[in-house]
Amino acid sequence: MVDAIVEATWKVLAEEGYAAASTNRIAERAGTSVGSLYQYFPNKDAIVAAVQRRHHADLSAVMAAAFAEAAGQPLAVATRLLIRASLDSHLLDPDLHRTLSETVPASVNPETRKTLLNGIHAQIRGWLMSHRPEVTVTDFDTAAFIILNMVESCCHAAVLGQGPAVDAQKVEDELTAAVVGYLTR
Repeated sequence: MVDAIVEATWKVLAEEGYAAASTNRIAERAGTSVGSLYQYFPNKDAIVAAVQRRHHADLSAVMAAAFAEAAGQPLAVATRLLIRASLDSHLLDPDLHRTLSETVPASVNPETRKTLLNGIHAQIRGWLMSHRPEVTVTDFDTAAFIILNMVESCCHAAVLGQGPAVDAQKVEDELTAAVVGYLTR
């Protein structure tokens, strides 16, 4: 039942947005009663938080696979793999991603996004340390912060159509050049 409710919420959020995701609408989409829904979740935001956790677990899995694939690769190759994974993670469910990032209040589940970003930051930092001979940066925490935020914001905007339309391949090429240039300046 919990999975059905979370899946229904996922679909309502992606297709209709946060405002439309009432407990009545979610219960209807899940094929259950509102009373049954309340046996598992105290309110709409608790269900949305469960969707966020599941979505962020999917994003984390994409990035973890990319970091594993990038291990041992030359800096430029590894950088491209990681940027491609960031673009791909935004394409997992762009409508849901847009809704979760743009319309769900930050107060719903503030720790989930922070946990996701802290985990990716730690992966980037470790990846940078593994490329010590190739990079000129020495403050790996700051470099990881800059790379994470630069890549995340560009991928987010490119995939979710914020701003002028751009070609994803060109974004990948330019971000790869920018990150490698920053790391080897």
